[in-house]
Amino acid sequence: MRRFSLSLGSYPMDLSPGQKRLIYTLFALSGCVALVYEVLWTKYLILTFGATIEVVSLVTATFMAGLAGGSLLLGRYADRNRRLLLVYALLEGGIALFALTFPQALDLVEAVYIRSRQALPDHPGLTTLLHLTLAALLLLPPAVCMGGTLPIMCRFFVKRRLSGEIGKLYALNTLGATLGAFGAGYLLIPYFGLSLTGYLGVAVNGLIALLAWQLARKICRRAEGVALPPAPETPLQPLTGFAFLLVSVMLIGAYGLAYEILWTRVLLLFLGNTSYAFATMLSAYLVGIALGGAIYARRIRRTTNIPALFALLTVGMGASVALTVPFYDRLAHVFLAAHDLAGEHWWFLTLGYFLIAFAVMCVPTLLSGSLLPAAVAMLAPGPEQTGRGVGLIVLHNTLGAVLGSLLAGFVLIPQLGIQNSFRLLAALNILSGLALFVRFRACRAGRLAVPALALAGFSAVALPAAWNPAWMNSGIYCYAEKYLEMGGLEKVLSEERIIDVIEGTDTTVAVHESLDGQMRFFTVNGKTDGGTGRDMGTQLLVSHLPMLLHPQPRRALVIGLGTGISLRGLSAHPTEAIDCVEISPEVVKASAYFAEANGRVLDDPKVRLLVEDGRNLLLTERQSYDVIVSEPSNPWQTGNANLFTLDFYRLAARRLAADGIFCQWLGLYDITTENLRIACRTFLQVFPHALVYTSGSDLILVGSRQPLVMDYQRLAQRLAVPAIGAALTLAQVESPGELVAGHFLFTEEALRTFSAGTVLNTDDRSILEYSARHNIGKNTLGRFQRENMQALKSAAEKIFLPLDNLGANRTAVALALRDLAGGYAKVGRKQEAEHFMKMAEEL
Repeated sequence: MRRFSLSLGSYPMDLSPGQKRLIYTLFALSGCVALVYEVLWTKYLILTFGATIEVVSLVTATFMAGLAGGSLLLGRYADRNRRLLLVYALLEGGIALFALTFPQALDLVEAVYIRSRQALPDHPGLTTLLHLTLAALLLLPPAVCMGGTLPIMCRFFVKRRLSGEIGKLYALNTLGATLGAFGAGYLLIPYFGLSLTGYLGVAVNGLIALLAWQLARKICRRAEGVALPPAPETPLQPLTGFAFLLVSVMLIGAYGLAYEILWTRVLLLFLGNTSYAFATMLSAYLVGIALGGAIYARRIRRTTNIPALFALLTVGMGASVALTVPFYDRLAHVFLAAHDLAGEHWWFLTLGYFLIAFAVMCVPTLLSGSLLPAAVAMLAPGPEQTGRGVGLIVLHNTLGAVLGSLLAGFVLIPQLGIQNSFRLLAALNILSGLALFVRFRACRAGRLAVPALALAGFSAVALPAAWNPAWMNSGIYCYAEKYLEMGGLEKVLSEERIIDVIEGTDTTVAVHESLDGQMRFFTVNGKTDGGTGRDMGTQLLVSHLPMLLHPQPRRALVIGLGTGISLRGLSAHPTEAIDCVEISPEVVKASAYFAEANGRVLDDPKVRLLVEDGRNLLLTERQSYDVIVSEPSNPWQTGNANLFTLDFYRLAARRLAADGIFCQWLGLYDITTENLRIACRTFLQVFPHALVYTSGSDLILVGSRQPLVMDYQRLAQRLAVPAIGAALTLAQVESPGELVAGHFLFTEEALRTFSAGTVLNTDDRSILEYSARHNIGKNTLGRFQRENMQALKSAAEKIFLPLDNLGANRTAVALALRDLAGGYAKVGRKQEAEHFMKMAEEL
């Protein structure tokens, strides 16, 4: 049997093939658990700090900085230590310990965060510094341990073939990370929740540490009696001699992560803003990186001209991006075909999504995955200094990745747009490769391949072709069935035009208009989020209903600006101040296109617009409100999902006055009946008194901790106010009778019957966030809406109208009853109309 020799200390020890395979497996599992933690901890911190792109970027940057620091520090240590497998076991055990205590540490950090936000002045710079400091306290210790595992393992294994072995280890660890990203997004968190997923990660980490420790002790026992000479202290060659290489490695890291940010922004338009989409894109990216490392490890030879290969790979990375970017708008047709082939089979569609995402990223990521082990080979630290060499390369590559991701998200996209950002980065990437080509005097073969690739890439960059904005913002992920049923993508899109596209750090907002100019709407990452069409009534009712029901709504909070139509007429209620919090600056810009429809409401002195995360505002502000309205209506979207959990409702309840009212908008067209029951039961758990209304394809839940009734005379008085009456006329409501007859469904008793026996939607187990898998095929063409309405109506055998104060005398009561009769007659409910008319006549 062939055996493998390595050094544990400076004495030779043999590892059997089985032992070597075990260590490789443990290292792959380590990468898997690390990605599970990264996804998990990011979700936790979003709940604490907010779901803004700034928070996500800072959390990611902090995590990666920890990886970089750990790689450098422990890489240096690896070259001086002789019991590396024991060190590796201790690192894995340390990660498990930090992960086990993370929830308790997060509770402390959240308490400090809330107190600090309340004590510090409201300044963006201070808030960012606070986010960074607290994220560092939580993430740096485990990230440093994770970052140290690669140089430790490289030093453990490497004896002769430096870059090949490093390529293999890098590939294995990244392949494990791929499984972790996919498993966390598709299986672990959806089915087990955050807490249990964390504990599973701790268990796996503990098992890795235990097995590595046992194997290390076994090797040590076999080595007893062998003299251990001191570790060599030969230093690395002076850093100045490798400055150009290290800068190049940093730039490659920057290009790679910047491309990932840009690919994410493109693919979100076709995959949707869901947790599944992020898991798919991250998995596809990591598969490419892993395959690149594996191919490099298998194909590299001692005779290979590494500098020439490094230059060629760098130029190829930029050229491959430049050559494919002009065709990204055609992805709309590719994704539509995937939906057509998959039908209503979710896992087939997931496979299609993954393959398309991988096809987009594969060539650049394959080349990128080969560049890191190639860089280590060029540094040539030698077996005795492998740890320091790998640490230096990983440090510069990771720091570049951090800078690249921040540059792409916060500078390039807002200033240049996505397509031009790709062009600029690809051009700089190619130039970097050409600089390497000149600096390292590549071989004769490279003298042909490198310039040819560079010329092709620069030619693609120079092409003036622009993406088709209609295809890019077509929202295939939620409208595919509509396109297939109505004659195809081109036919449907030909009935509207796009008047503006606003590309921001994490959102693309497009403003659409019908060809006759009569209807206008906007989309966020391809999905319609508001307009002057059929859902205009819901936009008005969701904000006015709680205001009408509250006797004195002095302060109100509206979460979500949208078109701004929901705010129209609100200040005419007896209010002193109205806060509106909107997470997306791009939506704020788009609202200007609806100034006529919203009555230029942002100019109202009572209205204060806050651009931040609405949930985080409630967490950190001391202000209480009489009315809180939550407009986001799709709980399957990332970010929005945090506004439909038990924890969020409890948070909102703490910010409501004793008689305060909370209002929630829920779409009936993209949620299963079972998930609708979950949403309603969760709502009732915090707001036990509720009135339920419908508006078109939407459900409006109005809840309170105090009993709710509809005061007829108050409704009539408020509707008589010109601004309020004018706003609700747009929702086809001109009297209390029309409001009740046209929109009231039932009270909490029926809602409790409807939602009985189901589970709760919580931050820890956010069931609704992972319900996007149901929104495919015919389900999106009205099936859910019909099933939900039928289930809701069947929950109430007899409707009780919680009407109060019909009038002070018989005449007033009779007029109110006639109004109700007219309202029911208007909506075609003849029996109810006759009933109320008879009561009026009897008076």
